[in-house]
Parts: sequence; C-alpha cells; structure tokens
Amino acid sequence: TKHWKSHPYKKGHGIWNYRTEKYLANAGQLSPETLGLIYGTLLGDCSITFPNQHSRFPRLAWSHSEKQREWSDYKAERLHQLRPHLWTAPNQGYSSGRLSVLCSTACHPQLREVFEIVRPEKHQKTISRDWLERVTSEGLAWWYMDDGSLSITASGSPSIQLHTEGFSAEENQLIADWLTELGYPARSFRVKTGRGKVYYYVKLGAETSRKWLAALKQYSIPAM
Repeated sequence: TKHWKSHPYKKGHGIWNYRTEKYLANAGQLSPETLGLIYGTLLGDCSITFPNQHSRFPRLAWSHSEKQREWSDYKAERLHQLRPHLWTAPNQGYSSGRLSVLCSTACHPQLREVFEIVRPEKHQKTISRDWLERVTSEGLAWWYMDDGSLSITASGSPSIQLHTEGFSAEENQLIADWLTELGYPARSFRVKTGRGKVYYYVKLGAETSRKWLAALKQYSIPAM
C-alpha cells in the first residue's frame, strides 16, 4: 500500500490523478514549430518510446557520435522545453571503442499524439502522409543533418542520399513522392548487400541537391 501511494505512474492507485493533473499544468504547450522539428528528427536518428508500461506519456531519445556532439547539444537546446538530459557513454555499435553522446527527454502530454502518428498501434516507426505533412522546412533540415549524406564528384556535381534503409520499399516510395511534391524531385533506390539483404534509400540528383542545400542552409549550424 505504501508503494502505490507514492508511485507516480500506476493508474487507479494513490494520487495518480492528482499528479497527472499537476504534470499537465506544468508541462507547457509545444509550439507547431517545435512539433515540426520533432517530426523531422523522428525521420532520422530520434526515437519515441514510453519509459515503462505504466508511463502516462512518451519521451524522445537520440544518440550521436562524439564528433557530432555540437549537433546533439543544439537539438537539446532547441527542445529545452522537454528538459533533455545528455550524457556520454562508450559506443556499443559499429564504432565500438569510441564515445557516443546520448540524450533522453522528459515525457510530455503532446508526445502521445506524436507517438500514435509515428508508431501506430505501438509498432515500429511507420511512414504515413499524416506524419510527413507535419514536418516543417526546418524539420527537413534536422532530418538531413541527422540522417543525410552528401557526395560530390570530381567535377563538383553534388548528390544527396537520405538514409531511409530502415523503412520498407513502399515507405521509401512514399517519401520520394512526398519530396517530389514539395519541389525536391527524388527517387527511391534498391540495394542488395553481400549477405543477400535488401535495403531501400532515397536519393536526390545534382540539380535537386543544389536546391535543397540552398533552401535549408539557413537552418544549419556551423558544426554540420
């Protein structure tokens, strides 16, 4: 009984309703601009989850390599309303032995709707028009700085690749069609690895890449 009186999550026990009402009152309203950034970075390196099965609202989390610390710090600063917490830890993935910069935010009531759009029925991230149409121009820039790469040929011709390998062929095509409608003609490409796995990604041609970089440069930071 003593446990449930102090537990902040479990609905129907202790002072759950009172704490929820107090939390809602103190959380503050996220602006459309901020939500546009969130939807953009969720296309890239950001994730959205409930901390545990009793959590009322979800939170955001992301990680970057040590060399992208300034980018991670900048995102945390812009999303300060979510009270982000940053820390450094050894990288457990492809760059084993190096350091990663990790961040997780506080839970927020408005992130519940974001969760339902990005992860319908609690599945993995699932691309939809509803999600894409909520991404702002600056959100596009956040996605690119999260998960984009730029290649330049010897003659100076640029090509942008958006690393959407985690999404299906249909989702990649949806993204390509959406970008094309925005004025950034894009194509979805298929690649097969030596182990037989098939991935898809989105690529912009030289003219479109120049247009993309010129339009979104205003949202970049020096480190990126």
